[in-house]
Amino acid sequence: MSALTRRIPRPSVALVVAFVALFAALGGTGYAAAKITGKMIENSTITGTDVKNKSLGPGELKPDSLTGGQINEGALGTVPHAANADNAVNAGNAQTAAKAADADKVGGLAPTDLMLSKPRAYEANISAANNFATGTVRGTLTDLPAGTYVVTARLSYYNPGAVGEESCTLDVPGSNDITSFTAGTGETEAITLQEVVSSESLFMATVSCTSDGSDDIDGGGSIIALRVD
Repeated sequence: MSALTRRIPRPSVALVVAFVALFAALGGTGYAAAKITGKMIENSTITGTDVKNKSLGPGELKPDSLTGGQINEGALGTVPHAANADNAVNAGNAQTAAKAADADKVGGLAPTDLMLSKPRAYEANISAANNFATGTVRGTLTDLPAGTYVVTARLSYYNPGAVGEESCTLDVPGSNDITSFTAGTGETEAITLQEVVSSESLFMATVSCTSDGSDDIDGGGSIIALRVD
């Protein structure tokens, strides 16, 4: 038989299996080499319909890449403790409003009352006198404004002569205070007179004493009025 008519032998089963394995390997390598990457995708070509719902997790998102423009704030619930913060602001506003209502008064007094200057104490001297006549005024505190006062007078009464019954009087609106005493020979009496006075007009307070004509106001004294209203 000639070379042209020689029959080519049929491939064996082992050879076929080897070729199938070879093609499979080559096909897998080609598939791996043809994987799609981000560089191969045109910007803005993939939309929400191309992504499966809830398939993207936190790991697929770049940190701090979402802003308020991408988030519907109305769909968000109240942040924990934010309600407490709102209540704190409202409470602060309420306190501020309450203080503002009291700002026009201090201690119950209007600002105009605080601007007034009211003297609270007044004083006049009782001068020393030798051999003064009985009943003469020894001291006067004048021009006391209307109001309520505690008026006090103090003086030293000296009797150089015979023993006698004497008295001193604090003369003020309303009731007078009269103090009677026994003036011993060569003795000095410390006299204190006091009255509470309520007057609706300007007034004065005076002090006078009885005398046998030889008695003295020793060292003088004073009349003091303290306003208590």
